[in-house]
Amino acid sequence: MKLAIYTIAKNEKKFVDKWIENVLPADYICVLDTGSTDGTWEVLQEYSKQYPEKIIVAQKTYDFFRFDVARNDNLAMVPEDTD
Repeated sequence: MKLAIYTIAKNEKKFVDKWIENVLPADYICVLDTGSTDGTWEVLQEYSKQYPEKIIVAQKTYDFFRFDVARNDNLAMVPEDTD
């Protein structure tokens, strides 16, 4: 059984280190950055370099943000072998 944690994020630099630390036991961590301007995206990229088999990150900006669309885009990042 494989567990994936997935979330969207925007401008969460103050919290991203603690969050990653808490979810690191999961098999996969999938984060979709929705246009951070505070350095969150850069921090996430560094984590994905440290844990390339575990942490999956992407960035996508939306002209018209809809939470449900962003969540579906994020869910699509979860590997298929996840239970």
